Amino acid sequence: MSQRSFQTIIARMVVDTEFRAHVREHGLQSLADDLTPLEQERLLQVASDRGMEATRLVHKDFRLSKLYIMLPLTRFLLGRKRMIREASAFWSVNPPVSHYFLQEAIDFCDHLLKRLASGLRVKYLYEIVSYERAALELQRPCQHEEAARSQTVNFNYDPMILFTQLSRQQRPRAVPPLRCTLVGTLDEDENVQWDILKSNS
Repeated sequence: MSQRSFQTIIARMVVDTEFRAHVREHGLQSLADDLTPLEQERLLQVASDRGMEATRLVHKDFRLSKLYIMLPLTRFLLGRKRMIREASAFWSVNPPVSHYFLQEAIDFCDHLLKRLASGLRVKYLYEIVSYERAALELQRPCQHEEAARSQTVNFNYDPMILFTQLSRQQRPRAVPPLRCTLVGTLDEDENVQWDILKSNS
Protein backbone atom coordinates (compact mmCIF):
# COMPACT_ATOMS: atom_id res chain seq x y z
CA MET A 1 0.00 0.00 0.00
CA SER A 2 2.84 2.42 0.81
CA GLN A 3 4.33 1.99 -2.68
CA ARG A 4 1.08 3.21 -4.26
CA SER A 5 0.97 6.20 -1.91
CA PHE A 6 4.62 6.95 -2.65
CA GLN A 7 4.06 6.91 -6.41
CA THR A 8 0.87 8.98 -6.12
CA ILE A 9 2.66 11.69 -4.14
CA ILE A 10 5.58 11.74 -6.60
CA ALA A 11 3.13 12.19 -9.49
CA ARG A 12 1.23 14.91 -7.65
CA MET A 13 4.43 16.83 -6.94
CA VAL A 14 5.20 16.78 -10.67
CA VAL A 15 1.85 18.27 -11.71
CA ASP A 16 0.92 20.39 -8.68
CA THR A 17 3.49 23.05 -7.75
CA GLU A 18 1.40 24.25 -4.79
CA PHE A 19 1.37 20.76 -3.30
CA ARG A 20 5.12 20.46 -3.78
CA ALA A 21 5.62 23.77 -1.97
CA HIS A 22 3.31 22.55 0.80
CA VAL A 23 5.46 19.42 1.25
CA ARG A 24 8.62 21.54 1.40
CA GLU A 25 7.07 23.83 4.01
CA HIS A 26 5.26 21.32 6.22
CA GLY A 27 7.40 18.24 5.80
CA LEU A 28 6.11 14.96 7.22
CA GLN A 29 2.76 16.47 8.22
CA SER A 30 1.83 16.75 4.53
CA LEU A 31 2.56 13.09 3.71
CA ALA A 32 0.40 9.97 3.98
CA ASP A 33 0.57 7.95 7.20
CA ASP A 34 1.18 4.63 5.46
CA LEU A 35 4.63 5.57 4.10
CA THR A 36 7.77 4.00 5.44
CA PRO A 37 10.41 6.28 7.03
CA LEU A 38 12.65 5.75 3.98
CA GLU A 39 9.83 6.71 1.59
CA GLN A 40 9.08 9.82 3.66
CA GLU A 41 12.74 10.85 3.57
CA ARG A 42 12.95 10.36 -0.20
CA LEU A 43 9.78 12.35 -0.83
CA LEU A 44 11.09 15.26 1.22
CA GLN A 45 14.29 15.16 -0.83
CA VAL A 46 12.35 15.05 -4.11
CA ALA A 47 10.21 18.03 -3.08
CA SER A 48 13.35 20.15 -2.77
CA ASP A 49 15.18 18.75 -5.79
CA ARG A 50 15.83 21.32 -8.55
CA GLY A 51 15.31 18.64 -11.17
CA MET A 52 11.63 18.42 -10.22
CA GLU A 53 10.90 21.71 -12.01
CA ALA A 54 12.49 20.40 -15.20
CA THR A 55 10.42 17.24 -14.89
CA ARG A 56 7.28 19.34 -14.43
CA LEU A 57 8.00 21.35 -17.58
CA VAL A 58 8.59 18.20 -19.67
CA HIS A 59 5.38 16.70 -18.33
CA LYS A 60 3.43 19.90 -19.04
CA ASP A 61 4.75 20.12 -22.62
CA PHE A 62 3.85 16.48 -23.22
CA ARG A 63 0.27 16.94 -22.02
CA LEU A 64 -0.05 20.19 -23.95
CA SER A 65 1.05 18.42 -27.13
CA LYS A 66 -1.76 15.89 -26.60
CA LEU A 67 -4.30 18.72 -26.42
CA TYR A 68 -2.83 20.20 -29.61
CA ILE A 69 -3.23 16.86 -31.40
CA MET A 70 -6.78 16.20 -30.19
CA LEU A 71 -8.06 19.77 -30.53
CA PRO A 72 -6.24 21.23 -33.55
CA LEU A 73 -8.95 23.71 -34.56
CA THR A 74 -9.41 24.93 -31.00
CA ARG A 75 -5.67 25.40 -30.66
CA PHE A 76 -5.52 27.36 -33.92
CA LEU A 77 -8.37 29.67 -32.91
CA LEU A 78 -6.96 30.33 -29.45
CA GLY A 79 -3.36 30.82 -30.59
CA ARG A 80 -0.35 29.39 -28.78
CA LYS A 81 -0.10 31.86 -25.89
CA ARG A 82 -3.80 31.82 -25.02
CA MET A 83 -3.91 28.03 -25.36
CA ILE A 84 -1.07 27.69 -22.85
CA ARG A 85 -2.76 30.11 -20.45
CA GLU A 86 -6.08 28.28 -20.65
CA ALA A 87 -4.45 24.86 -20.26
CA SER A 88 -2.51 26.08 -17.20
CA ALA A 89 -5.70 27.49 -15.66
CA PHE A 90 -7.48 24.20 -16.40
CA TRP A 91 -4.73 22.07 -14.83
CA SER A 92 -4.53 24.28 -11.75
CA VAL A 93 -8.11 23.28 -10.93
CA ASN A 94 -7.99 19.79 -12.49
CA PRO A 95 -4.50 18.35 -11.89
CA PRO A 96 -3.79 15.49 -14.33
CA VAL A 97 -4.36 12.15 -12.60
CA SER A 98 -4.18 9.70 -15.51
CA HIS A 99 -2.86 9.17 -19.02
CA TYR A 100 -6.38 8.94 -20.50
CA PHE A 101 -5.84 11.91 -22.77
CA LEU A 102 -9.15 11.70 -24.61
CA GLN A 103 -11.07 12.33 -21.39
CA GLU A 104 -8.70 15.14 -20.46
CA ALA A 105 -9.30 16.80 -23.85
CA ILE A 106 -13.08 16.54 -23.32
CA ASP A 107 -12.72 18.05 -19.85
CA PHE A 108 -10.60 20.86 -21.30
CA CYS A 109 -13.37 21.57 -23.82
CA ASP A 110 -15.80 21.84 -20.90
CA HIS A 111 -13.40 24.27 -19.22
CA LEU A 112 -13.35 26.45 -22.35
CA LEU A 113 -17.14 26.36 -22.70
CA LYS A 114 -17.46 27.55 -19.10
CA ARG A 115 -14.92 30.28 -19.77
CA LEU A 116 -16.94 31.40 -22.79
CA ALA A 117 -20.07 31.49 -20.66
CA SER A 118 -18.29 33.60 -18.05
CA GLY A 119 -16.84 36.20 -20.40
CA LEU A 120 -14.04 34.81 -22.59
CA ARG A 121 -14.40 36.37 -26.04
CA VAL A 122 -13.00 34.48 -29.04
CA LYS A 123 -15.23 34.59 -32.10
CA TYR A 124 -16.29 31.17 -33.46
CA LEU A 125 -14.67 29.39 -30.48
CA TYR A 126 -17.99 28.18 -29.08
CA GLU A 127 -18.83 26.37 -32.32
CA ILE A 128 -15.34 24.91 -32.78
CA VAL A 129 -14.93 23.70 -29.20
CA SER A 130 -18.40 22.15 -29.26
CA TYR A 131 -17.64 20.48 -32.59
CA GLU A 132 -14.30 19.01 -31.49
CA ARG A 133 -15.75 17.92 -28.15
CA ALA A 134 -18.56 16.07 -29.93
CA ALA A 135 -16.06 14.36 -32.23
CA LEU A 136 -14.09 13.16 -29.20
CA GLU A 137 -17.27 11.88 -27.54
CA LEU A 138 -17.97 9.81 -30.63
CA GLN A 139 -14.52 8.23 -30.38
CA ARG A 140 -14.75 7.46 -26.66
CA PRO A 141 -15.44 3.86 -25.67
CA CYS A 142 -18.79 3.82 -23.94
CA GLN A 143 -20.63 1.21 -21.91
CA HIS A 144 -23.88 2.41 -23.43
CA GLU A 145 -22.79 2.27 -27.05
CA GLU A 146 -25.91 3.91 -28.40
CA ALA A 147 -25.15 7.07 -26.38
CA ALA A 148 -21.92 7.57 -28.29
CA ARG A 149 -23.34 6.88 -31.73
CA SER A 150 -24.77 10.35 -32.26
CA GLN A 151 -23.73 13.87 -31.29
CA THR A 152 -25.33 17.20 -32.19
CA VAL A 153 -23.63 20.59 -32.37
CA ASN A 154 -25.44 23.89 -32.81
CA PHE A 155 -23.78 26.49 -35.01
CA ASN A 156 -24.46 30.22 -35.25
CA TYR A 157 -22.22 30.63 -38.33
CA ASP A 158 -21.99 28.76 -41.62
CA PRO A 159 -19.96 25.66 -40.70
CA MET A 160 -18.83 24.90 -44.25
CA ILE A 161 -17.28 28.33 -44.73
CA LEU A 162 -15.80 28.24 -41.22
CA PHE A 163 -14.22 24.81 -41.76
CA THR A 164 -12.96 25.81 -45.21
CA GLN A 165 -11.11 28.80 -43.82
CA LEU A 166 -9.67 26.80 -40.92
CA SER A 167 -8.57 23.96 -43.23
CA ARG A 168 -6.53 26.55 -45.15
CA GLN A 169 -4.90 27.67 -41.90
CA GLN A 170 -6.64 31.03 -42.18
CA ARG A 171 -7.99 33.01 -39.25
CA PRO A 172 -11.77 32.91 -39.80
CA ARG A 173 -13.12 36.22 -41.04
CA ALA A 174 -16.59 37.41 -42.01
CA VAL A 175 -18.20 33.97 -41.72
CA PRO A 176 -21.90 34.51 -42.53
CA PRO A 177 -24.39 33.94 -39.69
CA LEU A 178 -26.29 30.70 -40.12
CA ARG A 179 -28.20 28.88 -37.41
CA CYS A 180 -27.93 25.16 -38.04
CA THR A 181 -27.32 21.85 -36.33
CA LEU A 182 -24.63 19.35 -37.27
CA VAL A 183 -25.23 15.70 -36.47
CA GLY A 184 -22.20 13.48 -36.02
CA THR A 185 -22.36 9.69 -36.29
CA LEU A 186 -19.95 6.79 -36.69
CA ASP A 187 -19.95 4.81 -39.91
CA GLU A 188 -19.25 1.07 -40.16
CA ASP A 189 -15.49 1.73 -40.07
CA GLU A 190 -15.80 3.87 -36.92
CA ASN A 191 -15.08 7.09 -38.85
CA VAL A 192 -16.95 10.23 -37.80
CA GLN A 193 -19.44 11.53 -40.36
CA TRP A 194 -21.20 14.92 -40.14
CA ASP A 195 -24.48 16.02 -41.68
CA ILE A 196 -26.44 19.26 -41.48
CA LEU A 197 -29.72 18.39 -39.81
CA LYS A 198 -31.38 21.69 -40.58
CA SER A 199 -30.46 25.24 -41.38
CA ASN A 200 -32.30 28.51 -41.16
CA SER A 201 -30.85 31.65 -42.71
